[in-house]
Amino acid sequence: QSFEPAHGGGPRWITELAYGLAERGHGVRVLTKQFPGYHGTREPKPNITIKHLPLFLVRGSPIFTRRLLDEETRSFEPDVIQTSAPSLTDLLMPNAKRYRAPYVTMFHAQLGASLPAKVVQGLNIYRLRRGEWKKIVVSTDYWKRWLVDRGVRGSSLEEIPPTVSRIFASGPVRGMRRERGHLLFVGGLASVQSYKRFDLLLEACSEVLTQAPELDWHLSVVGDGNLRAGYEREAVARGLNKHVRFLGSIDDERLHLLYSQAARMVLASSDVREGWGVVLAEALCCGCPILLTDGIGGTSTFSKAPGALVAPAGDAGAIARTLVVALRQEPDGLDAERERFGSRFHADRGVEAFEELYAKCQAS
Repeated sequence: QSFEPAHGGGPRWITELAYGLAERGHGVRVLTKQFPGYHGTREPKPNITIKHLPLFLVRGSPIFTRRLLDEETRSFEPDVIQTSAPSLTDLLMPNAKRYRAPYVTMFHAQLGASLPAKVVQGLNIYRLRRGEWKKIVVSTDYWKRWLVDRGVRGSSLEEIPPTVSRIFASGPVRGMRRERGHLLFVGGLASVQSYKRFDLLLEACSEVLTQAPELDWHLSVVGDGNLRAGYEREAVARGLNKHVRFLGSIDDERLHLLYSQAARMVLASSDVREGWGVVLAEALCCGCPILLTDGIGGTSTFSKAPGALVAPAGDAGAIARTLVVALRQEPDGLDAERERFGSRFHADRGVEAFEELYAKCQAS
C-alpha cells in the first residue's frame, strides 16, 4: 500500500521487511503508489525491485487493477503475495485462487471512524473470515482475540510485532543526555490520524500549567498535516506557545536525536484505531521512557516496558496528572533496560518471523 518514504508506522514496517527479505536472498517485488521524488521502477539493492506507480487513489489507498496484477504475477511468479489490511486495496484484490499463490496480510487495524471506513473494515473481515488470506499477521494478542471474536479462524493468525527502522534499533545517539522536562510527541497532525488525539494532549498540557505551574518543561511536536495550523492556534490560545514547539516533518536522523534527548515520549491516542504504536517502540529502542493510555491496541505490550506510565484513555485530566508525575521524576537509570526491551522490535527478528511464516504457507 505504501513504501518509502516512511509515512507512519505501517510503511516503516513494510519497508524494513522488504529490504530484510532481499538481504536474506529472497526475490522481492514491491508494487506501491508514487510519492514526490519516488516514481517509476528502481532496484536499490540486489534481489529487490520497487515500482512506484501512478495508481488511482481512494482516500490514500492505491487501487491495483486486475490487469496490472495479472501482468506482474505472470512475470514475477511469486511464491507468496503480501498485502496490508484493513484497506480498500485488500478489499479489491482478486480471489487468491486466481494466482495460485497464498495471500498473507498484515492486519494493522487503523479502523477509521467514518461510515465508509467501517464498511471497508467489515468487508475486509468478511474476506478474512472466508479464508481467502492464508495467514493474517497481527501485532499483539489483543488483535488476535479481536479477530477471533469476529469469526476469523485462530489457526490463520500469527502474532509478529512490527519492526522499527535500523537507525532506531542502533540505540540512542552516543554522547546524548536526556533533557529533564523535555516531552516528545511523534505522529500525524491530519484529520485521517485524528485518533492520535493531539487535541487531548494539548488539553492535558494546559492542565499541567494549572496543576503544577512551578514545573519547567516543553513539548516537541513532530508531524504535519491539515490540522497543524489549528493546533498551533489552539496552543497559543491556551497559553502554551512558550511550552509547545511544532517541528513539522523531520528526517530519521533528527528524530533519532530527539528520541535520545527527550525525558518522555508521549502518545495520547485513546482508542484502538491506534492499532499498536510504532513510535513507542522506536522510543524504547533509543532508551526513552514512554507515556501512553490504556485504550490502544498495543497497551498490553508497551505497559510492560521499564518505567512506562499508563493513563486512562480519553481523560485529559488523568493524562495531565500522569505528565506531572513524569515531569517530577528524576532520571530512572533504566535506559539500557528499555533498549533491551525494544530489541524484540528490531527488523532482523521480524524478518526471520515472516520468513518462517512464508515457509509454512508454501508447505501447507
